[in-house]
Amino acid sequence: MKEIEHWNKSNEVFGLQLPDGWFGRPGDNQHRLTYSLERENKLILELDNQLYLIFTKPLMIEKSGNDLVISNFKQLIFDYQGCGDMRSHNKPYGSGVVTLVSYNW
Repeated sequence: MKEIEHWNKSNEVFGLQLPDGWFGRPGDNQHRLTYSLERENKLILELDNQLYLIFTKPLMIEKSGNDLVISNFKQLIFDYQGCGDMRSHNKPYGSGVVTLVSYNW
């Protein structure tokens, strides 16, 4: 989790790539980490007070250039609210890669 905190200090705004592609349009959607919690077998990241990435460990966190890559997780649940409505959505992923894409060019 220290990797995330350290990376976030210099990347307060970033893009989000999920295992199946970008969330929103690349470059248009700017996200902020608003909360994070590490438990024995979970890592929970809250973005923009309404998007939740719930990772089941084990997982790997590493920098790739200016981006932060989270991979090798057992499962990811992406829980979010639609734009302009409060309806809840969630997407499960069995594996893949999540990239927090730096906007510090």
